[in-house]
Amino acid sequence: MKVLQIAVGINGGGVGAVLLNFYTHMNHNDVKFDIIIDDLPSVKNGSLNEDAFKKMGCNIFRVTPKSQNLSENIRQVSEIMKNGNYNILHSNMEEWSALYCKLGKKYGIKTRIAHAHLAYVNNPSFVKRMYNSVLKVGLRRYATDFFACSKDAGRYLFGDKILEKSNFRVLPNAIDTKSYSYNPSTRKRIRNEFGIADTTFAVGFVGRLYYQKNPERMLSIFNEICKLHPDSHLVIVGDYKSYAKFDGLKKYAEENGFSDKITYTGLRKDVPDVMQAFDAFVLPSRYEGFGIVYIEAQAAGLMTFGTAKVVPEEVDCTPLMHFIDSQSEDKLWAKQILENSLDYERKDTAKEIENCGFEISVEAKKLQQFYEDKTKGN
Repeated sequence: MKVLQIAVGINGGGVGAVLLNFYTHMNHNDVKFDIIIDDLPSVKNGSLNEDAFKKMGCNIFRVTPKSQNLSENIRQVSEIMKNGNYNILHSNMEEWSALYCKLGKKYGIKTRIAHAHLAYVNNPSFVKRMYNSVLKVGLRRYATDFFACSKDAGRYLFGDKILEKSNFRVLPNAIDTKSYSYNPSTRKRIRNEFGIADTTFAVGFVGRLYYQKNPERMLSIFNEICKLHPDSHLVIVGDYKSYAKFDGLKKYAEENGFSDKITYTGLRKDVPDVMQAFDAFVLPSRYEGFGIVYIEAQAAGLMTFGTAKVVPEEVDCTPLMHFIDSQSEDKLWAKQILENSLDYERKDTAKEIENCGFEISVEAKKLQQFYEDKTKGN
């Protein structure tokens, strides 16, 4: 059974991490993933998770990004579909899944899944809003099944009525909870690597640096944390080299006197280990479809902070999750983070995470069964 996955990239977190988590826990004798990526940095430089996918038998296809040449993108994707003999298309491209589902229908792929991963997105331009509305019509016409990482993401991409449809399902962004269980020796090793003292309060941020993740606000919040608790350190895990405004972040930290209290790790394959070094996890996103990293942080036993009415409520599965209003001042964020985290002793939350439906060993079997049932039905 062959499944063609289409994703912007497989570089560390986000959709790439979701696909890797699910495929790692499937039976590779029964299901095979091939993956198309069209993210410009991934196409140029490769992807962090590529070797892991290849070791499990996946083919990785790099195509010309839509933003560079749409017609060439369509030609290359069409060739892959025409020659691949795929049973299922699973597109993770938001509104653009309409295009790939249309191509999938043309080349005889009977099951075509459109998967929503985002919600609360503010489309800045009239032109973008217009073509997104057209693409959403195409989704309803060419997709046979509709997935979303949360109900909010489903409503955003497919409309409010989708929740009532039999061909819609919420697919949790599940994780391997055991890999995040707190380990004091790992904490000590990672802190030594980053030069963080045992007594220093360490704040963690995990995510690619770009508009959605709001890194400028993260630094502003950390600035306020330092004013209240000077012995603090910020660890930013994720791709920063491709962020056009990275120099501005560094300048802000220098001007406010805390540049020596930040560690930029870049992309890491050992995020579960790195999280052991944190004392709190903070990600003040502007929008999220789900935010798997909030579940990961809670699985690591961390006090976890995200933006209210932006991060879906589905991530609220332990008492560790805190939502703070986006309109709250940065010093209020800082105060709440410190008050909840400074004297907190970490606990094992694996059972709570599993009870909320985020244990990957369980959810991967469900997805594989869905693929099998669809293939038999066709």
